[in-house]
This record gives sequence, structure tokens and C-alpha cells, in this order.
Amino acid sequence: MSQETEYPPQSEPSEERVDDSEPLSVESGLEALRSSPEFCGPVEPLDDVVANEHIALFYESEEEQFAAVVPFVRQGLERGERIMYVLEEHDEDEVLAALDDAGIDVDTAVDSGALTFHGIDETYLRNGTFDPDEMLEFYGEALEKATAEYPGLRITADTRWILDEETSIEDFMEYESRVNDLFEGEDCIALCQYDRDAFSPEVLTDIVRTHPHLVYDGTLCHNFYYTPPQEYFEPDEPARDVDRMLGTLVDRTEAKVELNDTIDELAESNERLKRFAYIASHDLQEPLRMISSYLQLLENRYADDLDDDAREYIDFAVDGSDRMREMVDGLLEYSRIDMQDADFEPVDCDAVLDDVVADLQLQIDESDAAVVVDELPTVAGDANQLEQLFSNLVSNAIKYSGEEPPRVEVAADRQGDRAVFSVADNGIGIESEYVDQIFEVFTRLHSNDEYRGTGIGLALCRKIVNHHGGDIWVDSELGEGTTFHFTLPRATT
Repeated sequence: MSQETEYPPQSEPSEERVDDSEPLSVESGLEALRSSPEFCGPVEPLDDVVANEHIALFYESEEEQFAAVVPFVRQGLERGERIMYVLEEHDEDEVLAALDDAGIDVDTAVDSGALTFHGIDETYLRNGTFDPDEMLEFYGEALEKATAEYPGLRITADTRWILDEETSIEDFMEYESRVNDLFEGEDCIALCQYDRDAFSPEVLTDIVRTHPHLVYDGTLCHNFYYTPPQEYFEPDEPARDVDRMLGTLVDRTEAKVELNDTIDELAESNERLKRFAYIASHDLQEPLRMISSYLQLLENRYADDLDDDAREYIDFAVDGSDRMREMVDGLLEYSRIDMQDADFEPVDCDAVLDDVVADLQLQIDESDAAVVVDELPTVAGDANQLEQLFSNLVSNAIKYSGEEPPRVEVAADRQGDRAVFSVADNGIGIESEYVDQIFEVFTRLHSNDEYRGTGIGLALCRKIVNHHGGDIWVDSELGEGTTFHFTLPRATT
């Protein structure tokens, strides 16, 4: 299997379960998607929204389906929770394969009882037909049993079975509304899977109304149209629905107008700041060149009259001027990124890495480094900026190599319309407390005597990746090496 993970074994139920972990809540489910490599879309924060542990997943492809299901299951196993997976559309082997492909140790999870699979005939249709009361009782018992042994219970279920002619859609919608009360305040969360193409608009409307949170088109959002159970069955609910929809339209319009005003103000402010940074950096070049030139002229002309201290002071001043000029050069490069048009073209990353390795050949030879490059995809971007990106990351990997000869590995995986790149090394690593700081301008973790640099290189890398609509992050362990990951859009053919 892809990786080894230990899951807590089943234990005998106890009268009092002691658990120091965070309680299971909808925030847990949001975090599972927010931090997952499979789910790439936005996740709306809770803020002041009243949360309930009931999420509806609307999908139009298997890729969309598992992009939400996999992180939902993975997080539950990592937290030591019980996972109930109700199967209908896929069989058990297909789901296990998808989980295994995502690096989940499914053998351990299944053998320990942390991950269990159930058919429709042993859950929703236990007695041949669907009965809301029986199903609520079933999940109530499952919740009580699971939380006696585990920190919480996660349920995810296929729902295409409700299209059976013998199942009443009204009964199922009643159940979906009432299940919100069952999960309220419990260590339980449910992810209901709905194939959007399989259901009629009328049924989809009811599904939306009965779920507080929705996942659709790679986005997790809180549902303005959710109807609380106590209101769902009331005779005047249609009037409340009208009030809710009209109020939502007004609220969203006011928020959009306010947001657009803020965006315009920020865009104008950012444009002024970018122009200022570029002009200031450019204008600093000449006085720095003059300082360095006159110091060197002073040293050459009056060399015989200078003692050792004077020569040392001049050397310090020249070195400081040179370092300042390097920093100004870096700021110029940094400010130019946002001033260039995002008119991207297909870029062959294999060719880019060939140029990078050729340019760094002297550094590679001097450090006896090995640079290994896998076959890389073609992406949509700016070739010059991407060469800067790879050059900075490979050069840093060689520079911070420690005592062993550097080994740098560059690879990429395809993930939908994105390419996920990695640049891994066997170097000195980064302390965990600093991994979020290293992308800030002028942030340096080492003195100039240890490793020469300006503190702009990684900030420039993030700026380039962001300019291409991607993300960049780092995995590192002190003394064990570092891997930088970043995403870029794949070129369309």
C-alpha cells in the first residue's frame, strides 16, 4: 500500500470514554476539505453561521465525488474515528482502490474495524422498504455504539437507491430533515452523496433545503436555503421560504456591492504600491553603484596611505553596498512580476529545467550535486518567470545541502487541470516553526556568513506561483531535507 498509518484498534465499550481530542463537528469536515490535496476549491469559513453536522455532496463525475469523500474519510481515520460507508453506486473494491490511491492504509483501517462498509439492504432498506423512523433508530444505535469505542462516528452514503419506485421521496426528505436533530451536538458527521444528473430538479430542491452545508463544483458553502427541521413540516413553510429567499437576495446584493467597492480600492492601492516599489528600487541602483565605485577608487588611489583597519573598513562598506544592490535587484524582479501581463503560453517544463541545469552547472560541479529530473508536463505560463522559479528552488536545494553531496529531485504529478510539482533535497531542512515565514520578503534563517543571500528568492517563488494562479508550500524536517511543492495550470491542447 502507499503508506503506513496506525489506527486505534477496537476496544471493549466502557461506561465512561476518556478522549482528549477536539470534538467532532462540521468544522472538522470543513478542515478535512480545506487542507486536502484532492479538494482544490474554496471552503467557506463558519464565522457566525449556525453549524450542523450534515453535508450534501453534489457531484457530476467520479473525480468530483472522491475529491470530497477521500479527505472526509482520511481525516476521520487520522483522528481515530469510526467510518461507516454505505455502498450503492460503487462496490467495496472500487472505494478501497480510490482510498488506497490517495495514500490511505485501507488494510489496517478495515482490519481494525475503523472503516466498515454496509449495503443498502442492511441499512436503509433493512426490512425491504424505507422507513424514516426505523432508519433514525438504526443510526441512533450506531452512533451510541461507535462513540462508546471511538472519539466519533463519520457516515458517508450513496443515495441513488432512493430512485427505486418503491421508495417515497417524501419519506426520505422527512428523514433527511429529521437527521439534523439526531446529529445535533453529537460526535457525528454525515456526508450524503448525490449524483446531480440522476435526480430531478424537484428532488434536488428538497435535498438542498434539508442540508445545512453543500459541496458542489469543488466548493463547500453554507446553505442559505436550508430549512430547519422544526420549520420543514410546518404548513406556513412556503411563506417562510419566500421570506428567506428574498432576504438572501438582499443580503448577497449588499455584500457584493460592498465587496466590489473594497476590491476597487485595494486594486488602486496595490497599483500605487507596485509602481512605487519599482521606481524606488530602480532609483536606488545609481547611488549604490556610485558608493561602491568611489570606495574602490579611494582604495586604489590611496592604497599606500591606508592602514589595515582602513582597508578592512572599505571592504566592509563595499560588501555592504554590493549586498544592498543584490537586494535592490531582487526587489526589482519581485515588483516586475505583478506588472507583467498574464498572457500565458504553453511552456515545456522539461526544456525549462534543461536551461536551469545548464545555467547552474558551475554550482552543480563545485558542490558535486546530483540533479534528477523526471518527465515534466507542459504548463500554461510565462517561460522566463518559470525559469526563475525552478532556478531559485534548485539553487537553494544545492546551497543548503549540509555535509553530504547535494541530491535534488524534480518531479510532477497531474491533478485534474493542474500540475503539482515537487523539488526535493537531502539538505539541512527547516525547523517547523519557520515553514510559514520563509516565503516573506527579506526573511532569512541564517546569517550572511553562513549562507549568502538576500531573503527575496522564496518570496519571488511564491509571487511567481501566485501570478500563475497556483499555490506553493513546503514539507521539511530539520536535518532530513526539504521538499517544495507548487501547482501550475496545465496547458490546454
